[in-house]
Amino acid sequence: MKLRLRCSADPVVGFGMRLAVAERLIRLGARASVVTEALAAQGALGALIRRLYIGLRGPRRPRGPLPKDLAELLSTAHVRLQASIFLEDWSQLRRADVAPALALACAWEHLSGVCDPGSRHRLGLTPDHAWVVARAFEQGSIVRINCAGCRCNYFDVPVPHRSASLLWRIPTVPTLRSARCPHCSPARSEGVESGEGAPCTAHARKVSARAAAAQTVGARLRSAAPHALSELAQQYVWAEALFRAGARPPIVTRVTGLAMTDTLRRLFIEVVGRGPRQGALPQLGEHVIATYAGKLQASVVAVTAERLRQAGFRPAEMLLATWDAYRSLFGQSARFDINSVALLVRTRHHPDFTLVRCRACHSAYLELKLDMPGSQCPVCRELRHALLEAA
Repeated sequence: MKLRLRCSADPVVGFGMRLAVAERLIRLGARASVVTEALAAQGALGALIRRLYIGLRGPRRPRGPLPKDLAELLSTAHVRLQASIFLEDWSQLRRADVAPALALACAWEHLSGVCDPGSRHRLGLTPDHAWVVARAFEQGSIVRINCAGCRCNYFDVPVPHRSASLLWRIPTVPTLRSARCPHCSPARSEGVESGEGAPCTAHARKVSARAAAAQTVGARLRSAAPHALSELAQQYVWAEALFRAGARPPIVTRVTGLAMTDTLRRLFIEVVGRGPRQGALPQLGEHVIATYAGKLQASVVAVTAERLRQAGFRPAEMLLATWDAYRSLFGQSARFDINSVALLVRTRHHPDFTLVRCRACHSAYLELKLDMPGSQCPVCRELRHALLEAA
């Protein structure tokens, strides 16, 4: 059964969110195949998750396949107790329409927070095992059971129908129904402590009470700050956003520092729907500011980029922020695409252009160095036109 991640309506936010959740799961200990399946990742995202796994965990592959025998996985009472706490949170998050991968991360973090690491019943459920349990619960292979002894709910593999019908005909029904309940004491007679691997009633109820007393996972999820992305993941988030804005791969590789790998090429094809276009990039020359309208727009781009650079923005982040500001200001009358804007933000290093400050309105504008003595401020000209039209 494939569990689909419900992404945000904004594809850029959705891509960054998926990368953040992928990194979060990898740091928690999930293997790359589990992260890929939980995110329903394909194509460039699947390849990127494998690269992130190697970068965070090293090239070694996890030992052994995922467990397939649910009865063996849930054979000990302390694992059933932890699986019950995890699935209670998982079901709560899924009812709140939280995506499977994010629900897996939040529910497992909650479980690791309520389990006592110093106890002999330490955390026995890994993120990989938690995903197997959650997937089985979604498929109906694991069900919620109410214990007849302690009246607590727990999650376990359902008893076959014939055996279940017999339980109600035997006089010691409460004993049999609580035989696998992690909240009861299955291996003790009266006054005798349970054996190794089965938690005593006091420990089970202590962990369950701690889980119930903790802040609900849904509230923690709504109030939690987003996890910071690693350097590699952040670069790919910027690359995906630039591709959506129309940037060509040479521009993206220059501002992000990424190499033109197969992963980046596949990301471009998935975002744009075609392969990279061939041909030279636009050049920055005198024609850019040949008209007052062009000079005004180019000046806005250059000044905005310079302010963002002074504020500490990185190249890719600065290009995206400048592009958003330029589009919001000029709208349909914008003369430059993002590739031309990428050149304009670098006019600080261009030998022929400079930023000049007008003596009249004190606005900075872009001008050729050779034309500085006879230059005219485009901002003043726009103000004069506005005043004439108003008159």
